[in-house]
Amino acid sequence: MKMKKLLCMVLAGGMLFSMTAFAAPEETSDYSGSEDEAIEYLESFKLDKIDPIYMDEDEVAALFSGDGGIQPYVTEPDDCEPNDTFDTAYPYDQMPIMTPQLTSRYDLFTLGMRYAGLHSEEDEDWYSVSLTAGKNYFVDIRNLARNNWFIQLYFLRSDGTGYFYSTDSENMPVFTNKSEKYFYFTAEDTGTYYIRVANGGDWSDEMYYYFYVGPSIQSFDIVGMPTYGGVNLLGDDYRTYTCDLSGLAVPAHTAIINLSMSDNFGEGTVCPEVDKYMRADGKTYYSTIGSKSNVINNITDVSLGQVWTIGGKCSKGTHYTYWSGNLNGRFACIMAPYPGNEVSF
Repeated sequence: MKMKKLLCMVLAGGMLFSMTAFAAPEETSDYSGSEDEAIEYLESFKLDKIDPIYMDEDEVAALFSGDGGIQPYVTEPDDCEPNDTFDTAYPYDQMPIMTPQLTSRYDLFTLGMRYAGLHSEEDEDWYSVSLTAGKNYFVDIRNLARNNWFIQLYFLRSDGTGYFYSTDSENMPVFTNKSEKYFYFTAEDTGTYYIRVANGGDWSDEMYYYFYVGPSIQSFDIVGMPTYGGVNLLGDDYRTYTCDLSGLAVPAHTAIINLSMSDNFGEGTVCPEVDKYMRADGKTYYSTIGSKSNVINNITDVSLGQVWTIGGKCSKGTHYTYWSGNLNGRFACIMAPYPGNEVSF
């Protein structure tokens, strides 16, 4: 499982642009709360969860025996070896995260994903992760090039019994030759779970996979994210452009926790007093007018994944310059398969 820097290119929709001048719209407000409240809002969405496959003592013993069960393999050394059996499982939380924060509308495919690889036909990867009973989790493996590689999650109880969740096509035919496999579940036990990644007898060559095992609702920082447009500031009126964050830009279900918009003037004149707003779904969210503040007020719990109208003006109406906003802040989301890879259980 050699670790290397990976590049991922994702197609994105086009950007709409306008330079229409508008007077300030009527200011509106929305509920402003905490990260916990944003998560509570997202918890109102129903998840299509699966049930585990239970194993008695004999099935557990047979599964992990040295006589035909899951075997440890001898593979070439790499950064996480040996992790070819649950006894040598590598800590999931120590795996590198491909995209830990949102910096563009092209980050969704790898957002929050860990990455590793199978490098021989006999290789399989095991990881350990601590989960809490009663919590909802999301398990996902992607970048599989339409083969039968799969991810499973095991829990072994102290009485010798256990259970597992699986995306193996033998257990879940809906995932046959799918490029992404995933499921939601509610943990029955608190403790150490074991993640298994294997090729399902479908081997052609060494390949890297992206995977996630964690809370179904996750939070990410937004850092210097472009808004893919801009306007020439002139006079006392707001100038607007459109930023499309719908579709493939962010997960389908999101809730903004906090948001600010920094200024980008390119090579133009710097205006230190830009008033700005963001408008979507009939509501408008302003920075504090005349304060030089970048914070967008009262926008908590609003969906990030919308088509936004962005407005800016020089607070004193004295600067003529090109201006664009960059987003910074934090949002919560329901982790989900990449759009287009959904299946019906």
